[in-house]
Amino acid sequence: MIRITHLFLLIFAIDAHAGQQVIWQEAESLANTGGWSNDSQHVDIMGSPYLLATGVGRPVEDAVTRVKVTDADRYRLWVRCRDWFPSHSPGTFRVIVGETTSEVVFGRAGDDQWNWVDGGEFELEVGELELRLHDTGGWWGRCDVVVLAAGEFKPAKDPEALARQRARHAGVSPEIEDIPDSDVVVVGGGSSGLGAALAAARHGARVTFVQDRPVLGGNASSEIQVPPMGYGGKPPDTINVTGIAEEIFPIQGWTSFADSARIEEIVRAEKNISLFLSTRVTGVEMSAPDRIAAVLALDVRSGRRMRFAAPLFIDTTGHGWVGFHAGADFRMGTEARSEFGESMAPLEANPHTMGNSLYKAVIEDVGRADPFVLPDWAFRWEKPEDFEPLKSRIKEPIRPVEFDGVSRGKGRRPKSTTDLFLGGAYTWYVEIGGMSDTIKDAEKIRDELFRIHLGLWNYAKNHDPKTRDFARTRRMTWLNHVPGVRESRRLMGDYVMTQKDFDEQIAHPDTVAFTDWGVDDHHPQGFWVQGIDVMHVYGGRRVSIPYRSLYSRNIANLFMAGRCMSASHLALGGVRVQRPMCATGQAAGTAAALAIRYRVGPRDVHARYLDDLQQLLLSDGCHLVGVPNRDPADLARRAKASAPEAINGWNRESRGLPRGAAWSPSKPLILEWEQPQQIREVHLSMNHLRFTARIAIERMIASGWELIVERELSGDAIQRRQVFRFAPLESDRIRIRLLDSNRELRLCEVRVYEGRGANE
Repeated sequence: MIRITHLFLLIFAIDAHAGQQVIWQEAESLANTGGWSNDSQHVDIMGSPYLLATGVGRPVEDAVTRVKVTDADRYRLWVRCRDWFPSHSPGTFRVIVGETTSEVVFGRAGDDQWNWVDGGEFELEVGELELRLHDTGGWWGRCDVVVLAAGEFKPAKDPEALARQRARHAGVSPEIEDIPDSDVVVVGGGSSGLGAALAAARHGARVTFVQDRPVLGGNASSEIQVPPMGYGGKPPDTINVTGIAEEIFPIQGWTSFADSARIEEIVRAEKNISLFLSTRVTGVEMSAPDRIAAVLALDVRSGRRMRFAAPLFIDTTGHGWVGFHAGADFRMGTEARSEFGESMAPLEANPHTMGNSLYKAVIEDVGRADPFVLPDWAFRWEKPEDFEPLKSRIKEPIRPVEFDGVSRGKGRRPKSTTDLFLGGAYTWYVEIGGMSDTIKDAEKIRDELFRIHLGLWNYAKNHDPKTRDFARTRRMTWLNHVPGVRESRRLMGDYVMTQKDFDEQIAHPDTVAFTDWGVDDHHPQGFWVQGIDVMHVYGGRRVSIPYRSLYSRNIANLFMAGRCMSASHLALGGVRVQRPMCATGQAAGTAAALAIRYRVGPRDVHARYLDDLQQLLLSDGCHLVGVPNRDPADLARRAKASAPEAINGWNRESRGLPRGAAWSPSKPLILEWEQPQQIREVHLSMNHLRFTARIAIERMIASGWELIVERELSGDAIQRRQVFRFAPLESDRIRIRLLDSNRELRLCEVRVYEGRGANE
């Protein structure tokens, strides 16, 4: 059966004016979008991607294309656009048809809804003409569609009728293209989606990987630039989440951002992954009430519509869109204290969440005085007293009185000169939206963030004595338009993580990942909070994440990972940062590959193949709380080691675990077997990241030690886990040598394989 939850319907109405030409031009499909940006993040709410004029007070370059007129006639111009702040209408633009500019200024309206605006009539001759969007406001004007229609044609306001018109007039492709089936469809290209797609593909599954933005990385991407954090850790465990998270986010820190180009190279190197960027999933087809047959998607640049079928799906969209369209059980908001016995929860449930932030801004030195005049529609602060006084955050698992208040304050005072200079960018506390709906109200939340950031930049440039001299020649040339989202829907699984998991550090037998970020719950008022802004407790306390929270309890073939995993509002505060989310994705992707291998569903993996799942995750460099290496294929477990600490089952140093093996140029590690072994892989896990070293692996032959492989490691991206692959060979003794290093290194774990590599 087909569940019609998607926006673009399969049955199209016949237009009553089909005999007269309608030129339908989706703005995002203009041949040259100039300085306008494709904004596809609100497709599910307003029906389409659109173009956003992303100038910061200066009009952007025109967007332009050429269209064909087949019938000479009088045409009426219709433009679907939005006045995002009607009291001042900052986002204005004009439309130029051929050589004639419409007399209408678009982006001015009596409300802030998406509306069709009549742009007047044009006499058009047969042939080609140029169609141009000309930004006049310089402040985030937005255009969805431009239509030139002869006769009495009028574009539809009703969403379903509008979807039919888009299909009829080639705003989107009239047919849905079937993409060749895969084993697993992963939807969402953030940290959890990356973990899921790479893990599933590396364990043999054919993966279709769908991402609605033009880059990978989600909140951690080069586009949004939220630092991919986990927790710094305390000695002797300073490494935090490993596995794929270590590979795609090699450096952790508040000023270290992900490299989306590098991440895309890693993904495209996997032969089992078919990557679809700028592709938005808009709905699902169901084969049964509890089973997804396919997801339906839209290329947000061309309007191409696609169907991706598979036996298994992994929702890593953050908003839980696949689960939502499929009818998966979900929650949104904050649970009452009584439901799970959470001491930090309110007495009564409410719809509030954590909010959204715009992180990325570009401030350039233009080499001369560059005045900035704050628009009167932006927020304004001119002196310290204009900001809200703050209280210290709560670090105990109690709920402060202020967290149940809903009053809005004057805005949070920037904490440092750097915060001021950047106009609030790269600072998490410029956050709003938790009092609204972070899905339905996403565009309005983003627009209010625009106004806040301009006000903070104005304070830094024109009013604060600490920064205004330095900022005199600086100009804000870019302010990102894609927010980092902390919370929205959470899809429900067989287990719901709660504050209790953090209170008691529950050791789940089905642990597949961990977090030590701690419960980090932001006040829903965010930037506008009065009083205490954050409850952040248990930072550094390692907490197990169970597999049962990574598959839907009522959709039989749906996994979920990342911030739409199964958790209470409070528990989400402890798993929502990038590295733990990547680990949940890696667990879900590995489980999906096992499910394909054994032809079972997600719940069956828990019942029948849990040990296989955990051992595969460990062999891929993950750390699982309380789970040692029991991999029967690991030949090192059968060997006699000169340093037994390297084969004791633990792949890292951590509180409660033994230290790794001492290792130096004068003290190599030797593994010896009673009988010769077939070997072609050696895995080493060290106790540090980011080191310089030269490592050699040798085998004993009749004439002495023979070099198998030598590797030089250097640079900030060096990972603690290194996998050495070579042509198959036979030996009863190998030696692992540290030839030189810039720091003390110890071997936490050595694995040896005949050929079943972690990534094969």
